[in-house]
Amino acid sequence: MSDTKRTIAAGLLIGLLTLFIPFYLRLIGIMPEEGVSITPSSSTGVFVEENLVGDNLNDRPKSSPSDLSTENISSIDFSIITDKYLASVSSLSGGSFLSFEINSLQKDGYKYRGGYNKEGEYDPGADVNLMFSSPGPCSPCLCSENTFFNEPFEILSPSISSGQAFNLYESDSLVVKMKLVNDEYNIYKTTTFYADSYVIKHDFIVDGSSGPLFVLWREGILPTEKNLYEELTYSSAYIGQSKEISDITLNPSSLEDSVPQELFVGKTDWVAIRNKYFINSLISSQATGGSLEGKAVDLSAGSFVPSYSAGLKFDSSSFSVNQFFGPLDVDIIASSKTYLDRVMNFGWLPIQPFSRSVLWILKKLHLFGLNYGIILILFAFLIRIITGPLTKKSYQSTLKMQKIQPQMKKIQEKYKNDSQRLNREMMSLYKTSGVNPLGGCFPMLIQMPLLFSLFIVFRSTIEFRGAPFFGWISNLSQPDTIFNLPFNIPIYGNQVAFLPIVLGISMFLTQRLSMATMDKNQRPMMYMMSAFFFLLFNSFPSGLNLYYTIYNFLNYFQQKSLKGK
Repeated sequence: MSDTKRTIAAGLLIGLLTLFIPFYLRLIGIMPEEGVSITPSSSTGVFVEENLVGDNLNDRPKSSPSDLSTENISSIDFSIITDKYLASVSSLSGGSFLSFEINSLQKDGYKYRGGYNKEGEYDPGADVNLMFSSPGPCSPCLCSENTFFNEPFEILSPSISSGQAFNLYESDSLVVKMKLVNDEYNIYKTTTFYADSYVIKHDFIVDGSSGPLFVLWREGILPTEKNLYEELTYSSAYIGQSKEISDITLNPSSLEDSVPQELFVGKTDWVAIRNKYFINSLISSQATGGSLEGKAVDLSAGSFVPSYSAGLKFDSSSFSVNQFFGPLDVDIIASSKTYLDRVMNFGWLPIQPFSRSVLWILKKLHLFGLNYGIILILFAFLIRIITGPLTKKSYQSTLKMQKIQPQMKKIQEKYKNDSQRLNREMMSLYKTSGVNPLGGCFPMLIQMPLLFSLFIVFRSTIEFRGAPFFGWISNLSQPDTIFNLPFNIPIYGNQVAFLPIVLGISMFLTQRLSMATMDKNQRPMMYMMSAFFFLLFNSFPSGLNLYYTIYNFLNYFQQKSLKGK
């Protein structure tokens, strides 16, 4: 094959690899599958009861939450203000949330700023709001097979007037007791709010019930990220049954897109709805089934996002539900006392121990009061210390291989028609020269789980959300954009970020160093790879680019020092 043909073939190979990247990211757990994915639990048997909650409930309207009109019903609205969140609550349904905002005045509150207002516009300075602007009375609500109890409950205690605000501090809690009495049911609902927790406890006693009861959250969870494409790659609804997790995912392109209600039977630990950085979950040890559903809503001007519904089924007339409504922080979510942390994106199973370890180290370093940007730089040095000996061994092995290249070519030319003899002679050459043909690759393969875990942690954990560094790098979870282009470039995007440019320079310098003794015909492919990664990393978080830029320059200086010896 001629040099020109080799170059063309290399270019085509890079193009194919580019197309394969999204599938590979899904394989290792960085991106979910597109469209709708439903993963049944093998141990509990799901989807076997098509009428678990009765025809009337299954046939309920699937349009906007406002379909359940409450304009002729008087209710009492009040507010709960804690160091963790600010919630507006209605006496409808025995305590239905009207809004839920994360309090940005708490420690590291920058993580909880930025979200969508009532007009569907992104406001980087607003506290994170996790509820759509027109919630219905099912957030959460209680229902039987045929009835939604979406009426206003009578508040028994404490005495609450409409518009009243309750401020809870430190270890304070507020217990609100309500009841609803009609011809068929006597319902008693107790809701407990805690000042120091994202957990809200709901206790139910239902007199007169002869069939199963359900606690539902029908209002989804509002997106919080400006980049909706990236946000939707993490948005899903889940159900946990005996530590087996099933999920549904919807990436809508119109209001007609939906995921039909899926019913699950058997002991159910929790149901949950998440976006990229936050989660809303209903948790109970008494649930005997659950349901998941998804529909599309128009966030603003044709930007369609999923709104998931999730519910728990109960066969008894007295039961408790703990609701965890807050950030997907691995330490904070531990307060739910569940395995909810498994919905967090730590990558493919073999990579997860590395990802969790990396996150643990970063969080421990942050406890010393260090800025996360400084931590990422220090972490790049730490990883270079760990991987430095492997890089050295790989580089030395590569140099040995390059030295015997002339002899290898002679053997290949001499025995090109005798493959068995060619293999014997090549192995003999490796043995006499003390060269391991895999010596250059094996040390790099050892590093791959660590590098993948770093990519996952820096890209998807809440620790870097809104975290400032200095100057123009005001949010380590977003690209460090210095200006926007009036047009979009494939792969690159329409913003120009500074760190990817520096990262591209570091990659070019490192590759030029390693290409000094490389076959000239292979150089165009290496340059094309550098250009491709420069384009790809332009849309990545600045924290990830900061780490890889420092790491690559350290790698360059190490290789330069090794070459000088």
